[in-house]
Amino acid sequence: MSGKRIVIVGASRLGCEFALAARAAGHEVALVDEHPQELKNMSFDAPYFYGSGLPASLSDETAAFDNVLSSNEPLLECVENEVDVKVGVVAWGAFHNAANSQHIGTPKVGVVSREGNELLEYDALVLATGSRDFVPSFKGWELPGVLGGKAATKLLVSYQCFNGSNCLVLGTTSLAVEFARAARERGLDIAGFVEPTSAFRAGQADEAWAREQGIPIHFESVILEASGTDKVSSATVVRLDGEDDKSEVTCDTICVAIAELPNIELPAAMGCGLEFAEAIPAWVPILDANFQTTVPDVYWVSTFNDVDDQVARALAAIDGDESRSAVQQKRTAEGTNPAEYINLWVSKLSETGGTGVILCQCETVTRGEFLDLQPPRYLKSGLRHPHDAVTGGDVGPKISQDLLKRMTRVGMGHCQGKRCRDEAAILLSQRFGVPLKDIKPGSYRFPVRPIDMALIAAEDDDYHTREKWPHWMHEEVVPESVAGSAQR
Repeated sequence: MSGKRIVIVGASRLGCEFALAARAAGHEVALVDEHPQELKNMSFDAPYFYGSGLPASLSDETAAFDNVLSSNEPLLECVENEVDVKVGVVAWGAFHNAANSQHIGTPKVGVVSREGNELLEYDALVLATGSRDFVPSFKGWELPGVLGGKAATKLLVSYQCFNGSNCLVLGTTSLAVEFARAARERGLDIAGFVEPTSAFRAGQADEAWAREQGIPIHFESVILEASGTDKVSSATVVRLDGEDDKSEVTCDTICVAIAELPNIELPAAMGCGLEFAEAIPAWVPILDANFQTTVPDVYWVSTFNDVDDQVARALAAIDGDESRSAVQQKRTAEGTNPAEYINLWVSKLSETGGTGVILCQCETVTRGEFLDLQPPRYLKSGLRHPHDAVTGGDVGPKISQDLLKRMTRVGMGHCQGKRCRDEAAILLSQRFGVPLKDIKPGSYRFPVRPIDMALIAAEDDDYHTREKWPHWMHEEVVPESVAGSAQR
């Protein structure tokens, strides 16, 4: 094989399309995808918001493997065309020579599976990491049965495992309709759509389909709370027109399909430059006309890039053929002004639900505690001092999400902020009047997925590192002289 070594992270449509094109061009291609995921990893709500009501049948790894692979035809085509497909494998880090890492040598990607860790060397790295759920908080959102639209659709269509039978859908986006159609095809009931505006966001044709199906549409309304003991049993929907009209909707699932945002953990953690895309609204990698990031030989292809030929353009750049005319790509997302739509949802949920709603599930911090910069409850009151979230001085108002994370612990839990970081930034913007682009996002670190640290311990590490690293906070480190040379 005379081609280059190309590693692609993400078996999305674009990831598979890139893999096939690169293989056809004679390159050595490895395609890495984290699905099917282990049940314990899905409980961390990565990459999607699965919630706490995952089906027990997901523990059948053989069935999950068969279902996920058979539901992805482009991935099967990659297998048939000699792409080195690695499924159920997590790309937890990527490394290249930089200011603080001078001895990496050939750039490489760290991937881990149930069998162990592997470092894949590459000439070009293509990130096709797709999107994630945006799920804002409301009272009861921690109950089993609440999950994101991406997660719900993935469970239904790909894993073919789903616990619910009667689903309330928040939002009328294309994602919301995609889930509803998939649910109806599988015999599930849709208890209704909840929409804060007076328009069906996915369009007239999808609204007509919903009405033909007899699905109620709650316009100018939001959810007030989800109710239940050990799982969702109903939801309270409240109108926004001032009539204080509430309705109780019986359901066992609440699918939050308000918006999806790009997955950028890996490019952010490996040092790719980021910029704020107002239209999405989210931070995304800075790209040149060929979709190369600020890190050499690292490319980001995404449905958020509003260009049709990004696979061909990026592959031409890898091949050294950059004759295609440079086109400035746009950042886009579904519908008109999705940023306004997301902002409306967060604003109305806050107005109706109040400040006592839990914002950070991991650390049980409410919206009010976060916005008032209350320190963690385990600190004594005497240690509490007032602080100002806004800094910046002459350069204009700024907010650092990392600084507020340290002060309040919002985003510091075991989910690493995957559930709350986006809503937290929007709440800060609404409270303090600072544009989202001036709120520095919380940082990402390797590993970007929760993994067993013992799996990535290097064989040539010394005794203390190899044997004690996974337990260093809990076990006394035995001196090497006591441990004996046999264990070195």
